[in-house]
Amino acid sequence: MTDTLIRVRGLSKTYVEGESPRRVLDQVDLDIRRGEFFVLLGRSGSGKSTLLNLMSGVDRADGGAIWVEETQVTGLDERRLTLFRRDHVGIVFQFFNLIPTLTVMENITLPLELGGRARKAAEAQAQALLERVGLGDRGNTFPDKLSGGEQQRVAIARALVREPQLVLADEPTGNLDEETGRNVLALLLELTRGAGKTLVMATHSAEIVPFADRVGQLHDGKLTVRSIDEKRVPTMA
Repeated sequence: MTDTLIRVRGLSKTYVEGESPRRVLDQVDLDIRRGEFFVLLGRSGSGKSTLLNLMSGVDRADGGAIWVEETQVTGLDERRLTLFRRDHVGIVFQFFNLIPTLTVMENITLPLELGGRARKAAEAQAQALLERVGLGDRGNTFPDKLSGGEQQRVAIARALVREPQLVLADEPTGNLDEETGRNVLALLLELTRGAGKTLVMATHSAEIVPFADRVGQLHDGKLTVRSIDEKRVPTMA
């Protein structure tokens, strides 16, 4: 087993806006290590979310390849991509993406039940995660009764409930106030780093950079990567 979890080689992606093509990723190469917190930094439209979507197989590349461990994600058909995401990737979105008609407990157990886990076992695992994110008494609550920060905590629990090796976070603090965003970041890092998981986060906020192991900057389709020598650890307010 190598230290590299994700390998990206020659990745390209172009979108058509009106009648004009716009290349957001241009021959991108990248290696991301196991257990690393890697930040993708760039302005809106720079290709950060596109790169995350390609890593998870939500979107298709025009050229190049992505491997997660030994799986070539860019070579999977739709059915195998769905199974790959379900079993190996946790995703945290900016706008939470919780199902409003399901309770907090049901939102978290859904990925487990889709994977064949018995309901009682799924609920026990979900409850343990709810305790860890500070929402142990909110399992029967519906998402619209929660604050934005609480909804994002539920979304983090849902992303981690299947214990994926890779967690992708797309602007997870972008819809939160500064203090709540800092708390969510601290919680996400505590749960991923403590379990040796790889966290790849897309953000436009340079304030997150000091907490990362490395940061990749996207500009005009090109990616430049640098290490963070003096890393900080976010704390809960």
